[in-house]
Amino acid sequence: MRNLKVVLFIPLLMALAACGANAPKPLPTVVLGSSTDSSTPQAAGGNEGNPSGVTASGIVVPASNARLAFSQPGTVKKVAVAAGDQVKSGQTLIELDDTALQLEIAQADRTLRELTSEASIAAAEQAVASTQKAADDAQKKLNTLNRGRADKKAIDYYESQLTLAEDALDHAKSVVESLTELSTADPKRANAETNLYNAQKAYNAALANLNWARGKPSENDFATAQANLDAANAAYQEAQWYLATLKGEAVPADATGSQLAQLQLARDNLKSAQNRLANSKILAPFSGTIVDVHVVPGEYVLPGQVLVETSDVNHLRVETTDLSERDVPAVETGQTASIFIKALNQQLTGTVIMISPVADTLGGDVVYKTTISLDDPPPDLRAGMTAEVQFNAK
Repeated sequence: MRNLKVVLFIPLLMALAACGANAPKPLPTVVLGSSTDSSTPQAAGGNEGNPSGVTASGIVVPASNARLAFSQPGTVKKVAVAAGDQVKSGQTLIELDDTALQLEIAQADRTLRELTSEASIAAAEQAVASTQKAADDAQKKLNTLNRGRADKKAIDYYESQLTLAEDALDHAKSVVESLTELSTADPKRANAETNLYNAQKAYNAALANLNWARGKPSENDFATAQANLDAANAAYQEAQWYLATLKGEAVPADATGSQLAQLQLARDNLKSAQNRLANSKILAPFSGTIVDVHVVPGEYVLPGQVLVETSDVNHLRVETTDLSERDVPAVETGQTASIFIKALNQQLTGTVIMISPVADTLGGDVVYKTTISLDDPPPDLRAGMTAEVQFNAK
């Protein structure tokens, strides 16, 4: 078995500006090889023209990449694209069967039209008028209690009714007394007894009405009258809100009422059905290339199930894969960089446009993904190609 040995290569430190500051000392490179292998390949370009001394490996990636899915379940009706197709932003890629949704929208729309028809508006106007009258009457009743149960005119009326009832009762009594010699089974006496009974009831009622009118309202009378007024005012207010809504006028956010709630529910149902119809299609989020399709027509799919993948391979960037936590402080957005594309053996230039705010780990090391836009990418550049990135001095 050949003996292996560890050879450590420690590059010389480069002097920086005249101020005497030194570049960060790179970590030693550990190479496992045979006893006769004592050289290390240098990355293309080295640190020449790179005063910051910060380098990182990278990979060419599309500017945009998306894995698309539905937000609702359903049966796939149409798959409009295949892998390799070029698509435009907003283009329909996949459609679900929307037959049931179309019926739901038609029903919700019909319900809303009925609730907002001319007849419904006329009925709402009548409701406003009737509830206003009820509120006015309830207010008058409460005002009457504040002055007493009844005014003098009402008391005079009840006294007159009592006088008439008393005369009728006396007459009925005299008739019965004149027929006492007849049997109670005699129709003539039976009729007189009935009249006397009714006359007594009428007298009792007239007397009760007069006594009530002459008396003072109780606390319960006031409470009942106030409750009736509050209910009438609330009904009047809700009728006004509902009518205003039907006419397209503004109402407070806290407006209430059963009819208003029914109208809002109808509008919400229509909007919900329309949203589900819109979500029954997957649209291209950007112009690009279809990378893969994972579904066929007739297949039942679930929410979140990835069905199509698309990438904007016409606009490429470079993302670093191993920019360490020690080097990231020397990098900032807007900083220029030199990028060596290994497969093309070509040097490119670019600008840092994003530094990830959160770290990843690579082999136990903490690294930060950094994205570099390319100034003039060559036509033969492809996503997935590897790169070496040298960040220029700030």
